[in-house]
Amino acid sequence: MNKLPLLIVRIIAGFIVAIAVLFPTLYIVAKGDYTVPATVADDPSIPRIEINGAVFHSEQFGDPKNPTLIVIHGGPGWDYRGLLSLKALSDEYFVVFYDQRGTGLSPRGGLMSLTLESTLKDLDGIVDRFSGGRKVFLAGHSWGGMLASGYIGAHPEKVEAAVLAEPGFLTTELAKDAHLRFGPRWEPSFLWRASKAWFQSFHVRGGGEDAASDWFMGRIVPYVNTEYYCGGVVPEAGALHWRPGSTAMNEILLAALKDGEIEIDLAEGVDRFKGPVLFLASSCNTLIGEEHQKKQARFFPNAAVKVIEGSGHSMFAEKPEESVGAVREFLKAKQTAP
Repeated sequence: MNKLPLLIVRIIAGFIVAIAVLFPTLYIVAKGDYTVPATVADDPSIPRIEINGAVFHSEQFGDPKNPTLIVIHGGPGWDYRGLLSLKALSDEYFVVFYDQRGTGLSPRGGLMSLTLESTLKDLDGIVDRFSGGRKVFLAGHSWGGMLASGYIGAHPEKVEAAVLAEPGFLTTELAKDAHLRFGPRWEPSFLWRASKAWFQSFHVRGGGEDAASDWFMGRIVPYVNTEYYCGGVVPEAGALHWRPGSTAMNEILLAALKDGEIEIDLAEGVDRFKGPVLFLASSCNTLIGEEHQKKQARFFPNAAVKVIEGSGHSMFAEKPEESVGAVREFLKAKQTAP
């Protein structure tokens, strides 16, 4: 037999043997008590609302007679746990939090096809439910900032002012300009983290059929773009999220892909909005930080950019006093303006 084919056969055989040995070994080593929180579908004690025929995990704080501030979390597929520092504004505002469809503690089963459009429709339902017929304030973080921009472009008449905290990208061109990753990194440290999380996911118990994939996503996605954080150090997942929605994350991203490229325009129509908009940027984010947000702010006629020093992308969890203080100062200035 020719030596080259024989060598290839031996390499393939060795690889198969290694996998056969390593898989059960890693499976056993990764064994542990891994759980994800229940959703409102399984725990009747979790606060909820119904909008557009769907159930959402939601909490409201403050006096409904005060101006309404709706908080829109990031993702797609995360939840509002890392934004709860904004609850401090409930002394002056009626603050509304909600987990988007199929994310956080909102239900997983029986989901309709999830897209950017369906998510914006849900946001409109939230606005109508809690606005009391008045214009609302919006505070969106990351993907939530992108949604807020898209909503302002579609419904400028319903919004008084908005805070967009480091939205990822508002147009296809800015998505390319940001050089964000939407797939895995190939560094050994990331591959090891992903492998470890994958084997751990086999041991996740409870939480429904999406529990294992939600667990896996929650432990690898934040590490895809570590340039978001100071020194590349990602905060602990438990401090930022209850439970990601892997199905929502995948469906919304796939719906935005055309020939392998993100196609999106969330700046359309925002030139009609004359109200003030504050873009927050974190000083440590080297991908979508201050310079990137300055480019995005130019879409709005009345926008400013403020930097949260010493923070990464999750500013409301990393630097809560500074971030919430910036939001309060901006909203108060709007309310006292002639």
